[in-house]
Amino acid sequence: MQILENLISAFSVLRGSKLRTILTLLGITIGIAGVIAMMSFGAGAEKLMMTQIESIGGPSMFGVYRPGYIEKNNRWQRNTSPHYLEMRDLHDILASCPSVEVATVERSHPIDFEVEGKHRRTYLRATTNEYQAVRRWQTEYGRFIADTDMDFWNKVCVIGARVWKEQFKGQDPLGQEVGIDNKRFTVIGIMESRGDGLEMGKSDDNMIFIPITTAQTRFGGRNRVGAIMARAKSIELVEQALKEVKTVIMRNHGDDDTFFRTWNAKKGIEGGRRIIFIIEMVLVVIASVALIVAGIGILNIMLVSVTERIPEIGLRKAVGAKSFDIRLQFLTESVLLCLIGSLLGIAFGAVVGKGFAWAVSQFFNELSWPSVITLEAVLISVAAGTAIGVFFGYYPASQAAKMTPIDAIRHT
Repeated sequence: MQILENLISAFSVLRGSKLRTILTLLGITIGIAGVIAMMSFGAGAEKLMMTQIESIGGPSMFGVYRPGYIEKNNRWQRNTSPHYLEMRDLHDILASCPSVEVATVERSHPIDFEVEGKHRRTYLRATTNEYQAVRRWQTEYGRFIADTDMDFWNKVCVIGARVWKEQFKGQDPLGQEVGIDNKRFTVIGIMESRGDGLEMGKSDDNMIFIPITTAQTRFGGRNRVGAIMARAKSIELVEQALKEVKTVIMRNHGDDDTFFRTWNAKKGIEGGRRIIFIIEMVLVVIASVALIVAGIGILNIMLVSVTERIPEIGLRKAVGAKSFDIRLQFLTESVLLCLIGSLLGIAFGAVVGKGFAWAVSQFFNELSWPSVITLEAVLISVAAGTAIGVFFGYYPASQAAKMTPIDAIRHT
């Protein structure tokens, strides 16, 4: 009952000094909005990262590749190893690695893609029919590369969604002949849209897919492949599957473990989250400066309020109010002021976060940055507002509580 009375009294006091209340709320609102906007930025970055991870096949994905340069003795040197990843490595991995669910190979390089005399620079990705299972990616129209295409080195291709929309203007391309580096291929399918990626110009929707055997015979490279991509049977088996794959590759290449490198999505997620958390905390700390300034404003306003209401304090004490009651009354006003500012700040921060995400998306034309307001961010903001109200309101409240009725009467 006493809390309800204090809330009613606090609302009455805040309404009585509208301009002062609005100016104080403005400081809290800006501070909380900054915190919300920065946390929205961090949550958007994490969501974008997880979207990208899912687009390559999920957190249980991993891969092996032969880099052009390797680090030796703290120096980057050209990879001069005579060993290359080959198709036999893929076959042995599928046969000898029990922790691997599915695997494929890929080889990518830029190409000139031509449709009815119209050219565009895009990327070729040569792979196998298991590519769909590894990436969990289906065709929207037509079909993907089949075993027969692999066996007979068929000159067929599957195009990305953006290539279809921009090069064919949404018309049916199935069965049409196209040019890939001046070689004629037949379109057999269109991939589902995966959206824009983080790497500029290398969106999956901008890719052209052909059989790896066709690429090896038509574009050179013999039996070599650029990378091997695989997915473990579960995220818990990623390290074990990677160990099995490395064992197979080393066995096939004279125990040489220096010519290839590995990556896995699980470790990338962990590292990415750590980096995002650090950046987010730095931004939140910077934004919190406005909260501290707003808290100092609360302290100043509450001290002024105590000075103005000395007669009221003396009267309440004279009729039996205890120091605890006076302290609670002023703390209620301070916390209420901060909570109202927090709620306004959450709403304003959501708008600022969306605006920031839109600006980033406009700056990076091929990147759609999401704006995410999490429950955690809302709860932290409310808790921060409450803490600011208690911390900066306690001293003025204590000063009011220490007054004696006789001091108040003399002041009057």
